[in-house]
Amino acid sequence: MKIHLLAEAAPNPVLTAVMAELGRRHEVAVYDAETLPAGYGGEPGQQAPPDVVLLKSRRPEARRVAQTAERAGSVVVNSPAATTLALDRAATAEALDRAGVAAPRSWSVAALRDLAADGAALPWPLVVKSRTSSRRDLVRLVSSPAELAGLLPEWGGEPVVAQEFAANDGFDIKVWVIGAHLSVARRRSALEAIDKSADEHLDPADLPEDWIRTARDAGAAMDLQLYGVDLLITGGRPVVVDVNPFPGFRGAREPAEALLRFLSTIASTRTVPA
Repeated sequence: MKIHLLAEAAPNPVLTAVMAELGRRHEVAVYDAETLPAGYGGEPGQQAPPDVVLLKSRRPEARRVAQTAERAGSVVVNSPAATTLALDRAATAEALDRAGVAAPRSWSVAALRDLAADGAALPWPLVVKSRTSSRRDLVRLVSSPAELAGLLPEWGGEPVVAQEFAANDGFDIKVWVIGAHLSVARRRSALEAIDKSADEHLDPADLPEDWIRTARDAGAAMDLQLYGVDLLITGGRPVVVDVNPFPGFRGAREPAEALLRFLSTIASTRTVPA
């Protein structure tokens, strides 16, 4: 089996271990932003499509290359369309709402300064996030118009999603999903300083059914197979506050083994285009 990983930079230790293990049994290649193929298919300059493409990179050009692989018959995980959807927090909120997945009420504006202009009418506090999910995005709990104004010098032109604050105990329920495999941890909220080493790992078998169902439903609403979900427990029920396509799985239990099992099952779904 030929497997290509489209990464943004050097893979993290989890993916490095997975690709090394896969390389013992399969033909693997890892590409980053500097070495990204021109495309896959039969056109000049394109590579022959592999059986599987793992789309880890969030760059638009990587999604474009993954689309050529998809058209050429490769299995692409996650699909370029699903990745694009999950990186847009406004589109994510709409997809969750259509699917009936519980999430805080949210709305998007073209620029943070536009949100500040409506400050008096906003339901404080708010969680303000960059509309496009990225490593260096804005994620901030804002309690007043004055706090919001303090963000304008740096972030005034940033397209944002404002999310109603969901009252909670100060902890996120982190759910990592790799196909059929789930790993769950309780972690101090991302709105506070995070020490990932302090995660409290939870056995999915011991959790309330609606926690697991909500995490699964969020992925299904967005056609994701490898993803992370952040849940808050508010009023005794889980709500989705973030969905992350193909996370690094740091903090997850046995992610390398789960990824290997997952990849062993998906090559058989490959379809060769007519």
